[in-house]
Amino acid sequence: MKHTLRRFCAALCALALCLTPVSALSVEQALTLLENHYVDPLPDAAYRASTLDELFSAVGDPYTYYMTAVDYEEFSAGVEQESSVTGIGAAIEYTANGIRITSVLDGGGAKDAGLQGDDYIIAVDGVSCVPAAEAHRSLIIGEEGTFVTLTIRHADGSVRDYRIERRSVALHNTVVTVANGVGTVDCNSFGSQTSAYFEEGVAAHDGDVEHWVVDLRGNLGGLADAAVGALGVFTGSGNKLFYRLNDGSSFYTTYLADALTDKPVIVLVDGSSASASEIFSGGVRAEEAGIVVGSRTYGKGTAQNVLDETRYPELFDGDSLKVTTYRFYCADGNTTDRLGVIPTLLVDDACADAVAALLRAEAPKSGEYLSFPLNGHVFYVDLSAAGEISAALSALFAALPPDLTVSRVSGGKVVSRLDPADTAKGLGIDYVDRRFTDLADSACSAQINTLGVYGILAGDGKGHFRPDAMLTRAELAALLAQALNVSVSGSERFADVTGERWYSGSVNAVTYLGFMNGVSPRYFNPDGTLTQEQFIAVMGRLARFLNFHADDYARERTVPPDFDALAPWARVEASVLTEYDGNMLYAALDAIDPHAPVTREQAAATLCNMFKTLNLLSY
Repeated sequence: MKHTLRRFCAALCALALCLTPVSALSVEQALTLLENHYVDPLPDAAYRASTLDELFSAVGDPYTYYMTAVDYEEFSAGVEQESSVTGIGAAIEYTANGIRITSVLDGGGAKDAGLQGDDYIIAVDGVSCVPAAEAHRSLIIGEEGTFVTLTIRHADGSVRDYRIERRSVALHNTVVTVANGVGTVDCNSFGSQTSAYFEEGVAAHDGDVEHWVVDLRGNLGGLADAAVGALGVFTGSGNKLFYRLNDGSSFYTTYLADALTDKPVIVLVDGSSASASEIFSGGVRAEEAGIVVGSRTYGKGTAQNVLDETRYPELFDGDSLKVTTYRFYCADGNTTDRLGVIPTLLVDDACADAVAALLRAEAPKSGEYLSFPLNGHVFYVDLSAAGEISAALSALFAALPPDLTVSRVSGGKVVSRLDPADTAKGLGIDYVDRRFTDLADSACSAQINTLGVYGILAGDGKGHFRPDAMLTRAELAALLAQALNVSVSGSERFADVTGERWYSGSVNAVTYLGFMNGVSPRYFNPDGTLTQEQFIAVMGRLARFLNFHADDYARERTVPPDFDALAPWARVEASVLTEYDGNMLYAALDAIDPHAPVTREQAAATLCNMFKTLNLLSY
């Protein structure tokens, strides 16, 4: 059911982004609306547009577009993802042992009959469903009010027939289930009712669980207020979301109620988790309500308003204009724009379920287990069946930060306290090493290896980082682009950065975002090096982009005389890096020669310090 809803939502979003506008809205009217509401200044090309297609192409924002009345209705339905189906009222999957019931739905005949998750349908009206296939679905569905007889094999091996009434059952975008001490909130979209589903589910079941899992994989977003309400269930009152407009003004959204649980939450994400999903997962990370597991999220850190007839009755009649109006920042002031949310445990999508299933919020009563702290909580892994879970353990160890200490406990006593690599070796578990092999003499090895574990540094692809080498301008662009997960192709901004160069997309991206400049309007000098003060200015701009509060600090900062060793254009950024929340540079500012070149290890260490200081890497 979840995957069907995800595909439906993805199809709607793709349709909305690809449709050619056909509207009663004129180019002049649309241009006026964009001037009043769009988050950034409009490019010159927008004023030369003669059609809406040309106008939106010039703006270059995939989230700003015109919707016909039909498009608008479908867009609203895609956000809500509320519908109904007629059947037995159960989510199912097809297995060699029969049709497995994964969950039962409120109001359905399956729940009234007492069926549960992990029950198997082995026959329908006497027709065997072993092995099960999609073709067996037609035996189960039927008209509302009719009955079907299911032969069920329960978990204890008993077999019994049930006569189930087919009913129309509501499908919600959020479903809460509890099994084996784990509460799971499966959320496909953040609609107007989503926060109520979170509140009701957690309030009803919190006493029955050790921890919560919130599955946001494939969740493309929805309503920001719904994400804030869902987040508050786990974090309690406080400012949850900050918005900034293009004139520098800002406002925030506050959650006023107490948290409904003090249990840790594991948030599952993937590359399709976007927008409101990132508000929730970034908020959990920011407020240490739990951990985030999976791959890096999509990176949509802007908010849109839909302009329609309720606000402009003279311009719209069922149609609308969706406009990017704000950039948003999570509870700790960090943006998800471009960057996304970096998971606490970065694991392959295929391993995320298995890794999350390993983690417990309470220590096992007996036997051998592991314990380790992550983002304000201690998690435990039961080793009683280590052989059966070795693949998941291998994925878990590879994702653990290298400076984390893992405690191995046996018989109630700590047997060892080691780093993840040595712990895995002691257990005989395969360790997929994401660290670099040429850092033995580097004073920055811990920071460099941390970025390697989180996929922020790639090195040369052969395990080498070359820490002592001078950093070229192209290498810094590539480092920042990989950290931000951005690339811009097809736009040759400089004569010496052409499309076939390995760094072209990175240079285009970081200069477009304003972190780096060319050495002249036409040349970037990719093989040139940077001075320390040039590097400091670039990294200070990055910090201001990433964090709302760091940018506010810079806007209000009066730089003291002891920054006079730096050029004036680098002083404000230097103050952000050294004074906003401690020193993010690889060394004390007064120990750095402003005119010396920058090494690769110095750049990596500064980036790691920044990400940890700003809480973008939180473990």
